[in-house]
Amino acid sequence: MNKIKELLTSKDMRSKTVRNNALMSAVLKVIGLSCSLFIVPVTLGYLDNEVFGIWLTMSSILYWFAFFDIGLGNGMRNYLAEAFARNDFDTARSYISTTFVMLIGLSFIIGLIMIVPVFLLDMNSVFNTTAVSGMELRNVMVVALVFTMALFVVKNIGLIFVAMQKYAVNDFLSVSGTVLALLVIYILTKTTGGSLMNVVLAFTVIPVVVFVLAAIPIFRKYRNLRPTLSSVDKKLGSKIVGKGLGFFFIQITSCLVIYGSSNLFITQFGSPKDVTVYNIAYKFFNLLAIAYTIVISPMWNAYTDAYVKGEMKWIENMFRRAIKIWVLSVLGGMLMLAFCNVFYRLWVGDSVSVPLSVSASVLFYISMFNFNNCVTYLLNGLNKIRVQIITSVVVTAAYLIVVYVFGSKFGIVGVVLSMAFSYAIMAIIHIYQCRLLIGQKAKGIWNK
Repeated sequence: MNKIKELLTSKDMRSKTVRNNALMSAVLKVIGLSCSLFIVPVTLGYLDNEVFGIWLTMSSILYWFAFFDIGLGNGMRNYLAEAFARNDFDTARSYISTTFVMLIGLSFIIGLIMIVPVFLLDMNSVFNTTAVSGMELRNVMVVALVFTMALFVVKNIGLIFVAMQKYAVNDFLSVSGTVLALLVIYILTKTTGGSLMNVVLAFTVIPVVVFVLAAIPIFRKYRNLRPTLSSVDKKLGSKIVGKGLGFFFIQITSCLVIYGSSNLFITQFGSPKDVTVYNIAYKFFNLLAIAYTIVISPMWNAYTDAYVKGEMKWIENMFRRAIKIWVLSVLGGMLMLAFCNVFYRLWVGDSVSVPLSVSASVLFYISMFNFNNCVTYLLNGLNKIRVQIITSVVVTAAYLIVVYVFGSKFGIVGVVLSMAFSYAIMAIIHIYQCRLLIGQKAKGIWNK
C-alpha cells in the first residue's frame, strides 16, 4: 500500500503521467463497466438465453478478425512512442500515414476473404443452433463483418494518443461506444421486439462512428500528425510490418486462439447456454482484469520513454510496483469469489445459474492473465518480443491439445483451466526475461 501511495504522490513527471492516466482511466472504466454490467441483463431481456449465447459466440468470432492487422497498430504505437520521446514529429507523421494506408488496404483484402465462408458454410452448424434461421445468421454476420473491418482501421486513432502517453483519451473513445450502445439497446427494448440484427448493429456500428467523429478534432488540434499520402514511407512501412508481425504472432496465438476461441470451444463441448453461464462469471471476474489494466496500461509506453532515455532504475521501480499491485488484485479476487453468488442473483436474478467451480476456475484464469500482462507490458515497452513470439506459438499448440482433452471431459471448467495454465506457463518464462533485462544481463534471444 505504501508503494501505491508513493506512485500516487510522486512528483516525477513520467510517474505523474502514468498516475494521471490511471486515475482518468479509472473514472472512465467505472462508467464503462457500469454500462457493460447493465448491458448484459438489458440485452438478455431483449433476446432469449440461447440467442444471447449466439451473439456472444458471434462476437468472439468477430474478435478474431480484429487481430488480422498483422500487428500494425502495435508496431506503429511502439515506434511512435520512440519518435515522441525524441520530439521527432515528422517521423511520427510518416509512421501514422504509412500505417493507415496499409491498414485500409489490408481491411479490404481481409473483408473479401472472410465473407466467402459466410456464404459457403452452414451457419446453423457453426453456431450449433436452430433458434435463428441460417439466412438471418448469414445476414447478421455480413453486416457485423463490414463494420468490424471498418473499426479495424479507425480504432488506431486511439493508439496515437496511447503512444503520446495520453492513454485516457483512448479509453474515453472506447467508453463512449459502450455508453451509446447501452442507450441504443435500452431504446430497442422499449420500441421493438427481440432482434439479433439490431443488437449486432448497436455493438458494431456505434464504435466506428465514435472513432470517425473523434478523428476530426484530433487531427485539427495536432496538425503536424495529420496523415498524408506524401508522408507514406516504404522503408518505415517495412519496419512497422517487421515489428507488427511479431505482435501479430503473439496476438494470433495467445490472444486469438486461447482467449478468443473460448466461447466457441464451450459451444462445441456444451451448448450456447453454457456460453452464457461462462460469460456471466467471466464478466464479473473480468472486473479484476479491467481494474489491473487501468494501472499497467499507461506503463507500456512509459517504459518505452524511460528505455529510450536510459532510465533503467525508474523501470525497475515501476515494474516492482506492478507486481505488488497484482498480488493485491488476487486477494481482491478471492473476496469476490466468496460473494459471487450474491452478485449473480442481484445482477441476472434466477435466469442463469453459475456453479462455484466455474467461478473459481474463471478467477484463476483472470489472475494468470493479469500476471502475464504485467510482465509482457514491460517486454512490449522495451521492444523485446522475440521470446514472447516463441512461447506464444509453443504454448498455444499445447493448449489446443489440452483443451480438447479437458474440455470434452470437464466442459466449461476444463476449457477455462486450460486457458489459465497456458497463461501461467508463459508468465513464468516472461518474468525470467524481465529480470534479465532490468538487471541488464540479457543476452542472445533474451535481448531481442
